[in-house]
Amino acid sequence: MIFHYQALNKSGNTISDFIDAASESSARQKIRGLGFYLVKIQKHDISISTVVKKTSKIRTLADTISDVISTRFISKQVGLFSRQLATLLNAGMQLPIAISNIIEQIDNKHFKNIITDVKGKIEEGSNFSNALMRHNTVFSDMYVNMVRVGENLGSLDHVMERLADMEEKNNVLKNKIQGALYYPAFMFIFAIIVVIFLMVKVIPSISVMFIEQKKELPMPTQLIIFLSNLLSKFWFMIPIIVISFIYFFKKYSKTIEGKRKIDEFKLNIPLIKNIYKKIIVYRFAQNLGILLSNKVDIIRSFEIVGKIVDNSIIEEKIAEAEKKIKEGSSVSTALAKSDFLPKMVLGMLSAGEASDKLDQMMINIGKVYETEIELTINSLTSLLEPIIIIFMGIIIGTIVMAVMLPMMEMNLLVQ
Repeated sequence: MIFHYQALNKSGNTISDFIDAASESSARQKIRGLGFYLVKIQKHDISISTVVKKTSKIRTLADTISDVISTRFISKQVGLFSRQLATLLNAGMQLPIAISNIIEQIDNKHFKNIITDVKGKIEEGSNFSNALMRHNTVFSDMYVNMVRVGENLGSLDHVMERLADMEEKNNVLKNKIQGALYYPAFMFIFAIIVVIFLMVKVIPSISVMFIEQKKELPMPTQLIIFLSNLLSKFWFMIPIIVISFIYFFKKYSKTIEGKRKIDEFKLNIPLIKNIYKKIIVYRFAQNLGILLSNKVDIIRSFEIVGKIVDNSIIEEKIAEAEKKIKEGSSVSTALAKSDFLPKMVLGMLSAGEASDKLDQMMINIGKVYETEIELTINSLTSLLEPIIIIFMGIIIGTIVMAVMLPMMEMNLLVQ
């Protein structure tokens, strides 16, 4: 629900704005969290004007596609924004002026609107961290908390530099993983297209010849002809089935049970599970190290990192470790009982605690796993390529053999 509110900022200026919340009480809490004194709040009913209704459907669709594309590439914009802001703050420029200069250089429409809104809230008297918190789908809890620490300690320029490094590393890693999977994915899709083409265009023309012979065909040939006839008649069902599967899969993945089942499956997929577990350790170690080195409380750091790993099962284990730390357990002991980190990592954690350099040790673990992930990606790509080629060979070879069997039998009868 959307609520329209009027409030007073710390300077005593009146603010009028909109806020999205599940209920009025939730909206009030959010407004107080921004540091404002609430004066008036009411539910805002959004009505579509007749002018909007008459807007061209093609233009609306184009705008929607543009927004989707802009949103998809927004993570790269966050890293670039952080780097530019760190550079300008290091040069001694004031925050609002620095953000104004950056806005002029942003090409991504969606991200430009977000940063413009952030600048507007700062000028109204809001903190930078509170302004960023309004856009938590773009700026993570970790990002916001580190900015808040930087504001409190007066080291926002150094924090932004650290955040820029972190965002850039995450984008590089993401690009490497995606790049490694592009070729195998292309090969797999190409194999499926070839099989469908053979079954829909080639097999029906050959099957006519077999039917004219009026002879009993081998079982593999009968099966291929049956599947070919099925695909020829109902080929239009393929995109419908694929789209339906994607739709229901996404819907199921948003449920608590569905997300848990999918996350559990990710941890047990052959070939993929090894690199997936390393990515989880990398995210946990790197982000926890960065948070601790920026003076974020250990308990709050665990809460943030639990969300960053993006796996509900691992998040539960991190929450269990967090409880044990609250009860007085050491970090290494708590994580050892949670049982999701390798022994080598636990040993390094213990050494970091003993030397009172836990933050630096976690960052070092992140660097080690960053290298390991890169090597694993290269080996995985090398392994997937022959597997897909073999898979293509088996499927296409089976179709060819099913066609050749009756031909060979006919040749033997002629001889």
